[in-house]
Amino acid sequence: MLDGMTAAELQDYVDTHIPIVKANRFVILEALPDRVAVGGTLADHVNHRDSAFGGSLSTALILAAWARVRFWTDTFDPTAVIVISDQRVRFSQPVLADFAAVSRPLKPEILERGLAQLTRFGKARFTVDAVVVHRGGSDVRAEFSGEFVVVSKARITESTGGAGLPNHSS
Repeated sequence: MLDGMTAAELQDYVDTHIPIVKANRFVILEALPDRVAVGGTLADHVNHRDSAFGGSLSTALILAAWARVRFWTDTFDPTAVIVISDQRVRFSQPVLADFAAVSRPLKPEILERGLAQLTRFGKARFTVDAVVVHRGGSDVRAEFSGEFVVVSKARITESTGGAGLPNHSS
C-alpha cells in the first residue's frame, strides 16, 4: 500500500484512514522509505503561551513514526496491524513556528529481526525515534521514542476464528 508512495498519496491514505490527521490539518511533508516528515502550523496548534501544544506535537510524532513502520510492513504484509504500545516525548525547547515531526531511520538489522519475529510468531516490536524541528530549521525541539507492535493480519484471523481483533475486555 504505502511502499513507494509519494507524500501526496500518503496524505490521502492517512486523511481517509486516520481521521485525526485531517481534523488536525497535519500534512505529509516528505515520505521516503527511511523517514517520514509530518508538518503542522503553529496557528492550528497554538497553546495559551503562544507555542505549539504538546499534545499536537505528540500526535505528529506518533504519525511520523507509525508511517515509517507502515512503509516497511507494506513491502511484505500490507494488511498488518500496527499499534503503539508505549511512548516517551521529551520537550527540550518551545515550538514557536510551523513545525515538522521527522522519523529517524531504522537500522537494517532491526528490520531483519522484526521480519524474523513476524514470520515465526506473527508479531514483532519496534522502537522508532522521531524529532520535532521548526520547518526549515535543525534545532531539535522535542524527541520521541515509541514502541510499536506489528501483528500479521493472518495471525489475528487465526486467533479469533476470523472475527477480527480479540476482545480482551470482561
